[in-house]
Amino acid sequence: MVGKILRTHRITKKDGRTLIVAMDHALQGSFYGLEDIEDVVKKVMEGGADAVMVNWGMAKKIAEVIKGQMGLIISIPYDVNYVKLAIKLGADGIKTTYFGSIPLSEERLKQIGEIALAAEDWGIPYIVELVPTDGEGKILYNIELIKRAARIASELGGDIVKTAYTGKSHEYKEVVKACKLPIVIMGGEKMNNLYDFLKMVRDSLEAGVIGGAIGRNIWQYKDPKRITEVLIGIIHDGLDVNEALERLKKG
Repeated sequence: MVGKILRTHRITKKDGRTLIVAMDHALQGSFYGLEDIEDVVKKVMEGGADAVMVNWGMAKKIAEVIKGQMGLIISIPYDVNYVKLAIKLGADGIKTTYFGSIPLSEERLKQIGEIALAAEDWGIPYIVELVPTDGEGKILYNIELIKRAARIASELGGDIVKTAYTGKSHEYKEVVKACKLPIVIMGGEKMNNLYDFLKMVRDSLEAGVIGGAIGRNIWQYKDPKRITEVLIGIIHDGLDVNEALERLKKG
């Protein structure tokens, strides 16, 4: 569908890769660094981010900042009515969030399938975020679980998968191979070691993902614009970790 093709190209660059800055955390209680979301959006846009990901209420707040200069992805609940709302708000993509047991319940499978069908009808890319967790909500970085999660998203009709990175590039190639869809990795909690964070992004690209949907490691960093510029350098320009760190020091 033409609409989905056009919107996808507003989320990704010509190389097929993307840096999405995720800013949809406040519903889960985490928004330190996002108090002035318009200002953060402006900074990451100046840094070259390909898209931002927000809840629909914030989409209305940042519209004047973006003005079509950057892709807009709206996080929605498991309700097909929000697909149409996202279209009305000018979204280039939608995303649902799932942290829980793998495999999913029949009800959740049905909900994701219905949203995928609505997204197909409306011509909007659907990012399916599936992240395996234990009973206490702790993320499980198990290669087999993540591989299953990624494949489930593909089977249900998603367009892009967002999930966790296991930390091992060679084994993550199995996830990419099994998924059959483009994958963006989540950034997770703010990492104290900058080298480890940048290495995670670089290694995941080598495994075959198309980029990241990263939040706290960008907008909780002391200079969101600068870290965005460096991540763009890694994702689109092929910078290695040491080169990226040097750029940060010079900034």
